[in-house]
Amino acid sequence: MNKKILRQALHFADKNQPVYSKIKELYLLASKYEQENEVYFLYAKRREKSKIIDEKLFFQFLSDEIVKSKNIYTFEDIKNILNASSRAENIKYSGDSKTNHIKIFDKIVLIKRVGECPKLYQPQDLYHFKNIDSFVVVENGESFLNIDKLSHLFNEKYFVYISGNGNSLTRDFLEDKKLTFFIDYDIESMNIFENFNCKEKRLFIHKDIEYFFKNDDNRNVALYQKQRKNLKDSYSKEVMPIIKLIKKHNIVIEQEIIHYEAH
Repeated sequence: MNKKILRQALHFADKNQPVYSKIKELYLLASKYEQENEVYFLYAKRREKSKIIDEKLFFQFLSDEIVKSKNIYTFEDIKNILNASSRAENIKYSGDSKTNHIKIFDKIVLIKRVGECPKLYQPQDLYHFKNIDSFVVVENGESFLNIDKLSHLFNEKYFVYISGNGNSLTRDFLEDKKLTFFIDYDIESMNIFENFNCKEKRLFIHKDIEYFFKNDDNRNVALYQKQRKNLKDSYSKEVMPIIKLIKKHNIVIEQEIIHYEAH
């Protein structure tokens, strides 16, 4: 999600007509979207005031290309996304569980040992794990905080919170580790798994995964529709079982489902 583009979109709030220089990046993306979809909703020209021609299409463009994980309908929706101060608010307003708004976490690694509270580790503290080479990486915060209830599913005793791709320090720390990925069963997360650099990796697939995909209560059709354009032409053998389920059911599911239902 590109928050710079959302901030430029806010220049139009309260019927404002910003100059081209204020919304340049937004306009370039919008123009491409207009051409691809044969629509027209935004006028902008150098040294002139910009104008939204069709507000409904304007918000549809922002939903499809910028937010992607949730539809937005008003400028107030944009403000809520930009002002979210917690993961819960972030999911509520943007539908994105992978974006980290708390910048203090950019320079730390969040690690939890089974039976202990999570701890924040700065670079100088990571020597504590020089003899530990196997970790489970957990994508979602709620699952990470409640991992003790699911720890019997794993052989590893240490869990690292990655919130999507993980920050740069976390990725550097994990680069020479053996990792088990406990992540969402969606297209974006499968792409994260494929691209993550580490010594060895495996994807955790719950034994009841087909049940979760078949259960109507778990269906996330909207997120699937947002993500399907990011499907790659080919995937590793390890990821293909999930990709086949996604294609078969035309849905994706998030890992919190296992937290709530799997015992």
